Amino acid sequence: MVTVFDRERIDQLLARGRPAEALAVVARTLPKRYVVAWACECFKSLLATKPETSDVDRAGLALAQQWLADPTEDNCRAAMEFAELGQFGTPGVWIAASAGWSGGSLLPRGYDPIPPPDHLPAEAAVAALRLAACQEADYAELISAFIARALKIFGGVSATRPAAPQAAHAAGSQVGGTQAIPSAVAPS
Repeated sequence: MVTVFDRERIDQLLARGRPAEALAVVARTLPKRYVVAWACECFKSLLATKPETSDVDRAGLALAQQWLADPTEDNCRAAMEFAELGQFGTPGVWIAASAGWSGGSLLPRGYDPIPPPDHLPAEAAVAALRLAACQEADYAELISAFIARALKIFGGVSATRPAAPQAAHAAGSQVGGTQAIPSAVAPS
């Protein structure tokens, strides 16, 4: 998949010291499943450096990954219920919310379904990554790394510049020494 990112806008926001806004631009560009997968990959890489990570964060990540592997209504609801119980207080809870808002209904079973607004998965992913980054000493550097990861994984191309020949790659291939997000997360 090649995603068209507004690289000029992202670069301008980063140059102006507005990494959180640049992160939001990236997240809003990605399809729902891709934004959840990207947030999971970023959060997982951050957790790998922090042995003191809470069980709540690990559980939220696991629920989001479960939804990615099997995007059923039950997995979506499980992720959302976890987020609600966690009162949106940790990065892992927000990662779960990102998955929970990626499909299904906002209402409990037995009611007419009301799908979540399309922007909610991206907003939850941004909240998760910002909250995770603010717990570290190098907030702007981490946010920039999350953005760079999205551009690398998804073959980001500028809306104003042509794609480089290596910009597109098959899902699941190696990119810069890291495993790209597997094809299991491709939007249905």
